[in-house]
Amino acid sequence: MKSQQESNNHLSTKWHEWLDQLAIQDFVFVDNFISDELFRNIQDYFKSLREKGKFSRAAISSSEKRQIQSSVRGDFIYWLDKEVDNELEELFKTLDELADKLRQYLLISIGDYECHFALYPPKTRYEKHVDQFKGKNNRLISVLIYLNENWQPGDGGELKIHQTNGNELLIQPIAKRLVMFKSDTVEHEVMTTHTPRKSLSGWLLHKPASLGIF
Repeated sequence: MKSQQESNNHLSTKWHEWLDQLAIQDFVFVDNFISDELFRNIQDYFKSLREKGKFSRAAISSSEKRQIQSSVRGDFIYWLDKEVDNELEELFKTLDELADKLRQYLLISIGDYECHFALYPPKTRYEKHVDQFKGKNNRLISVLIYLNENWQPGDGGELKIHQTNGNELLIQPIAKRLVMFKSDTVEHEVMTTHTPRKSLSGWLLHKPASLGIF
């Protein structure tokens, strides 16, 4: 049986590998990033929010120029708040740890993060874009955690990464998979969905979100 120290060293090595990939190729994805228990807790909370009608149609552009364009972006979202969404304490701890690891290993100056749940109904998508708003520079790293149980090829909703070398990579939105990429440089799109697609979407920020620097 592995000692606690051995387990910690193994996890530390994994963090090095993951973040080295992020630094070299501007994106990385990690399978089974969250536990089954946390996944089930998130799923239950997501379901309760839907039943209460808490999701609203997502917009494009920054807050002062926000527009609803379903042909460009078809998801519905619910913004998460540590002070409100107490049932997700373990998720927020996980995101805090994630931010700490990026500060530690990549020396990224992260001051805060923001995140929301996203639901793409069938036959919706999000056209190619970057996550940094024009004229803004606060978003540093984009973070996705997929929540799709029993996703199968043909269900759609893949994340297409457009690499700087001209190649394209399709990442399947498999449950508990983490994806991270640089917000200001990585062009990406969500492919058309054929079944409902669920995720947590977040951004590690240079300055606190409360300052209104988007």
